[in-house]
Amino acid sequence: MPVGDGLSAILHAIKADLPGVPDETWLHLERRLRNELGGRPHFIAKQAKRNRLADLEVALTADAMASNAELSHKMGVSVSRVQQLKRLCHP
Repeated sequence: MPVGDGLSAILHAIKADLPGVPDETWLHLERRLRNELGGRPHFIAKQAKRNRLADLEVALTADAMASNAELSHKMGVSVSRVQQLKRLCHP
């Protein structure tokens, strides 16, 4: 793997989570990514808000009566962030 080339490491990590995908598919994906995107810097945005919303839904499903303080502790965010996420989930 060339220095600074993280694509192989990324694909290897994803491949470990998806054992049912054939090797040919991984080779095709890597080839396409390298041909179309190779040699240029890229930014991959995190989906923090979407992940936090999903975390909140899971926490509320597990304990619908949990207080904002309990949820903030479980999720590792502030109470005000829990309140914001609740407004987004249940406008």
